[in-house]
Amino acid sequence: MATLTTWMNNVRVGTLTRQANGAHSFRYDEEWLRSPRARPLSLSLPLQYGNITADAVYHYFDNLLPDSPQVRDRIVRRYQARSKQPFDLLAEVGRDSVGAVTLLPPGEEAHLEGLRWQTLDEAQLTALLTAYQSDIPLGMITGQDDFRISVAGAQEKTALLRMGGHWCIPQGTT
Repeated sequence: MATLTTWMNNVRVGTLTRQANGAHSFRYDEEWLRSPRARPLSLSLPLQYGNITADAVYHYFDNLLPDSPQVRDRIVRRYQARSKQPFDLLAEVGRDSVGAVTLLPPGEEAHLEGLRWQTLDEAQLTALLTAYQSDIPLGMITGQDDFRISVAGAQEKTALLRMGGHWCIPQGTT
């Protein structure tokens, strides 16, 4: 059995579990369920006590990842993920998934960070935008492990900032 702690806007929401047989379940934390801010991760995962074991668990978490099989293959190679299964990919890159959801190993806490970025010169920007040709996921700078998947969809994409007339890449969670 393996678990990932699920956070929303840096508040612990619940636990995603993968059983030895590959089945997935999700359980909302009781503290989250009692909170006036409680809301479901998805309409397909309604707020409830106890484990949610429906196929919707697998599908919801799978949809936090890029759709492209090529991008998923790159994640596996880049991070030596155990497999292309959503749980294994999210264990590697879930700290910055789509929307406000973060998945972390048990015992690790989500932290609200201020906006941080790295200013890119023209050569760095070109390298960033063409790195996918070298099997590096779009938006990743060679030699850095700051992979972000917070821009969803089937096409490979990345987020850039324009700060003070310069192109910048966000650092940390976005």
